[in-house]
Amino acid sequence: MLFWILIALLNATAIMAVLLPLGRPAAAGDAKGHARRVYLDQLGELERDKAQGRIGGSEAAAARTEIARRLIAADSGANEVPAGGGGHQTARRATALLALVGIPVLSMALYLGLGNPNLPGAPLAARLENASGDDSIEPLVARVEERLAAHPEDGRGWDVIAPIYLRLDRADDATRAFQNAIRLLGSTAMRQAGLGESILSVEGGIVTADARAAFEAANELDPAAISPRFFLALAAEQEGDFAAAAEGWRTLLAEAPADAPWRGAVSEALARVGPHVDGDGPDAETVAAAQALPPAEQADMIEGMVAGLAERLKGQPDDVEGWLRLIRSYVVLGRADAAAEAARDALVGVRDTAGRDRVEALIADLGVTPSGAALP
Repeated sequence: MLFWILIALLNATAIMAVLLPLGRPAAAGDAKGHARRVYLDQLGELERDKAQGRIGGSEAAAARTEIARRLIAADSGANEVPAGGGGHQTARRATALLALVGIPVLSMALYLGLGNPNLPGAPLAARLENASGDDSIEPLVARVEERLAAHPEDGRGWDVIAPIYLRLDRADDATRAFQNAIRLLGSTAMRQAGLGESILSVEGGIVTADARAAFEAANELDPAAISPRFFLALAAEQEGDFAAAAEGWRTLLAEAPADAPWRGAVSEALARVGPHVDGDGPDAETVAAAQALPPAEQADMIEGMVAGLAERLKGQPDDVEGWLRLIRSYVVLGRADAAAEAARDALVGVRDTAGRDRVEALIADLGVTPSGAALP
């Protein structure tokens, strides 16, 4: 309803702009009255020039005679009614009627043919966010970049384009855009998290001091936000604090809805650090978290745990319990070749006689044949 009211107001404004000049009464003597004032001014100027000696007496008299003649002619015609005055009035009325009817009809016909009152608004930010592919989004990005080049202090523009840069893998541009948005519009959890992710992308997945500072700022502004908490746990893992990393990811899993799309990534990360923290295997919380996952994600989590255990045993080849768990895990997963390779590595790495006896007993029970050449 508001839209049509605005249309009516705009039409009324356009009509009045045409009707008001046409509605003024015609002034037949206006031009002649103006001429009379001009001649009187000329007579006054002539007298001043004569008094100052700028013009001689005879020239002044001739000029005065000519001006007086023109003034008399103007005065005598001031009250004449121009020929065709009635025709002019009819034309004015016809023009007014045409404006009164024609402007609304023409404007509505054009709008109904070219416009759509039911079409929702399409802000540039929304079009950037919903663009289906790079081919369609690049022209929009170019428009924003052109505006930002002309108006670098447009904080809203930087705020709009920063996450788009990140989505397009333009991490350096995203970092600069997030920094400008924070500088101009202030710090928010989303902007700080985006800044941290862009720095992380530039650094190849390493949580640098700058990235960590951004994630910490985001976490302080919104403690419930998922992204900052996930990457702060990743920072702890990269620094060797596996217990802190595991605690952070376990907390995320405990709070996550069952259909959260990021559960799989958290489960995989937790499985990666689990062996470093739990020693003999995942604790009850990790197992419970795995059981709550869909089958595909459970498999990913188990694979991650097994991979983490195998990686740890490369640095601790004399860990008998670890080798026994790894061989059992490969057998349960149906990976006979991996179990055979692990059996060989265990027999090579474990030098303690009692430990080797336990490994040999397990591979005999499971029917695993160590791969490779004869063992020492």
